[in-house]
Amino acid sequence: MISPINHAAGVWPVVLTPFRPDGKIDFPAYRKLLEYYIAEGVAGLFAVCLSSELYQLTPSERLELAREAVAVSGGRVPVVACGYLGNTEAEKLQSVFDMAALGMDAVVIPVCLLVPQEAGDEALFAAFETLLAQTAEIRLGIYECPLPYHRLIPPQLLGRMAHLAGERLAFLKDTCCDPAAIAGKLRACAGTSLRLYNANLTTCLESLKLGAAGYSGTSANFYPGLLAELCRCFRDDPERARELQQFFNLVQRHVEFKYPRSAKHFLNRCGVPMDDFCRVGCDRLSAEQLLQQEALRNYIERFAIREKSAENH
Repeated sequence: MISPINHAAGVWPVVLTPFRPDGKIDFPAYRKLLEYYIAEGVAGLFAVCLSSELYQLTPSERLELAREAVAVSGGRVPVVACGYLGNTEAEKLQSVFDMAALGMDAVVIPVCLLVPQEAGDEALFAAFETLLAQTAEIRLGIYECPLPYHRLIPPQLLGRMAHLAGERLAFLKDTCCDPAAIAGKLRACAGTSLRLYNANLTTCLESLKLGAAGYSGTSANFYPGLLAELCRCFRDDPERARELQQFFNLVQRHVEFKYPRSAKHFLNRCGVPMDDFCRVGCDRLSAEQLLQQEALRNYIERFAIREKSAENH
């Protein structure tokens, strides 16, 4: 059995995997990256996810990365990571047990791996019910992962899953990008242990107001501190929260460009010593694009300084 997840509200970065130029995992850089996130005030770490180049990692590499995340965190923030991967049902189930044994606060299941794309909602519910029965007391999460196909969970179905699982379902990375659907999911899961973390930046503030527990998306690899500030201030300082959200909307297209290579280069310029090598197909940034990204970094730094100055006054 793994320990209950800390329902930490705030930012859960989707942890990147630093690689050396030869394509092997750079574990010293990985440890420094994890420390960087924690120093920026994140609420938790979502390791071994799509941004980690999940499907390009071997089973042993996934476990090594998750083990390091738990070790570096040392209980300072909760850690979740994906399981239920493999070529057979037996392999998928074993990956859940292997990940849980490392001390994960929850093992996150990519919903698109539970059933084929053509399967209906009742088949998904049945697969989830079976998984609960097969995994004893392991705490689980759900990830609306876009690959290999993008499956969203309707609010009513999610509510049934959350009520069925009780305290065993604690984490949802939501990728619907739709405030109305998010509101429906939150209503359907009211009174359960499930906490929703929005992956969509544009709707982040609105989802927080609706009751989402925080943000877990790609932008946390560019300005996790500012996102953590939004999650802290949205109730008590709505004007500041609105300015932060507008800032995020302005720079979002730069964040999405050539991701995750762009994020690795950006973090290197922020002091995390990591190469921009990716196993997923992603072209290198051109000289012009590198200049644009440097301008983005400077803009973010200036905005962060201005926000801190406003807070101090």
